[in-house]
Amino acid sequence: MKETLQKPKVLVLSRAGTGLATIRALAVGGAQITAAVFKKSEPVRYSFCCDVIDLSKIDTDQELMDWLISHGKQQVEPLVLIASSDEHALLLAKNREQLKSYYLMWQNDHPTLTQIINKNRLYLLAEKVGVPVIPAINEPSLEEVTTWAASNPAPYFIKPFYEGNRECKLTKKNLVLASEDELIDYVKNNGAQALIIQRLIQGGDGYIFDTYGLCDEKGELITIASHRRWRQYPPDRGTTSFGEIPGTQDAAAEALMFEQTQRLLSSIKYHGIFGIEWLLDKNTGVYYVIDFNARPFTSVGHLHACGLNLPLLAYQDLVGENLSHVEIEPQLRHKYWIDLLLDLWSLQDKLDARTISIRAWLKTILRCRSCAYCSWKDPGPGFYRSLIIIKLLIDKAWKNVAK
Repeated sequence: MKETLQKPKVLVLSRAGTGLATIRALAVGGAQITAAVFKKSEPVRYSFCCDVIDLSKIDTDQELMDWLISHGKQQVEPLVLIASSDEHALLLAKNREQLKSYYLMWQNDHPTLTQIINKNRLYLLAEKVGVPVIPAINEPSLEEVTTWAASNPAPYFIKPFYEGNRECKLTKKNLVLASEDELIDYVKNNGAQALIIQRLIQGGDGYIFDTYGLCDEKGELITIASHRRWRQYPPDRGTTSFGEIPGTQDAAAEALMFEQTQRLLSSIKYHGIFGIEWLLDKNTGVYYVIDFNARPFTSVGHLHACGLNLPLLAYQDLVGENLSHVEIEPQLRHKYWIDLLLDLWSLQDKLDARTISIRAWLKTILRCRSCAYCSWKDPGPGFYRSLIIIKLLIDKAWKNVAK
């Protein structure tokens, strides 16, 4: 009787919805999956798709590295290792030589990954290859920002080089300042270490797009798709709360985003899943590069529901399977997707600003055929997330009664 070879096991450094969606997509392939979680509140703890290891007591990068090496040494065969955050992707790249005996992982060196995750270096790279970037200044002194602002009118958009950057005093994902005086006061009081300051181009919800895809070890593109962020939290500049795949019905616009994506990728040797964010200028029709996620992203589950399972393809690539059959630009099922909790927070801000009505919001909800946490095949995380939503709604109703 022929012996069946066991599929290599997977370890996912799981963060929030990105980690959960990655694990659910990997589970389709039948490999045993372990989620390493860093918070007690992670919904993936209630998933049927994986085992869970609690690393919430780990405080430093060195402690995580020590644990990864110790865990790897205990395995009979190397594990597939996937990060779901910028912070962990950079850590794995920095320590690739120490980890490669125990794990199958993307072959990105630390300088390359830093170049594309750090937004300031990404924009310099984009300028070199002719990809449009928004006028910006990086880590300016007070004198430099004063001079720059005099020739770059408000409003301004401030963000860290990458999410989770510990050198940055800005604790939010980003910040909007309405005037030149507000910008100068901010830098005077807080400094600009690890910050990018940009002009705020007219875009926002409905005008933010993504190109999602996978590159092999040689840096060659395996597959690519588009996504549109109809709503985000915070509105206009945050994480997708209501999105659409494919991202546009305009073939020429999609071709332009794909061409600019490939131009960026051709200038580096990137290996793995990527999500590149684009802002469409309402006035000019130009697509500006905003961000490069060198890892899975929040909407990777949405993409899976539409017919493109990037985590499973990435797994197959890492274990040496042939992916020559995969279409570079596959025809995907059209679906809308929602993260209901984030969208409720976004709704509140939009109601306050009077940019949407409850009726219009409900119409969009009825169009959704894919959800961030809810799944009939894996109900635990969705049930847990629903309890959080119910609690928040009860708290809000109680506060309104108390007024």
